[in-house]
Amino acid sequence: MSTFPLAPIFIVIFVTAANAEIYNYSCKICAFPSDASDGSDGCEVVGPILPLRVDDNKNILEWRGRKYDLTIASNDESDGCAKYGWHATRNNISFLFCTATQGYAAIEDKNGVRVQCNLKR
Repeated sequence: MSTFPLAPIFIVIFVTAANAEIYNYSCKICAFPSDASDGSDGCEVVGPILPLRVDDNKNILEWRGRKYDLTIASNDESDGCAKYGWHATRNNISFLFCTATQGYAAIEDKNGVRVQCNLKR
C-alpha cells in the first residue's frame, strides 16, 4: 500500500515532460544584406549551417553557444513578429526570433533580418 501514493507523482512528472516544446532550427547568417527594394527580406545567406534551439517550456533560446531569456513577441507590438515569436535577451544584447509558416524563422534586429532559419523536421 505504501507504493500506491507515489504512482500519481510519477504520472505527473511524465505528463509534464511530454508537454515541453523544443524547436530545433538550422540557420544561416546574412553576411551581406542586400537591398530589400525587390520585395525580399534583404538577406543573402552565406556560411555554414548553424543550430538554434528554442525551449518554449524553459523560455530559453540557445544560439552560438549562448543562452538567451525569452518573452513572447506578440504581433500587436510595434516591434513584434507577424506570426509568432520571442524577444531574446542576454546582458545588453537583444533581438527578435520570429517564426512564420512552413518552418521558416529569422533573427531580426532594428536593422532587419540577420539570420534565416528552417525548422528541423
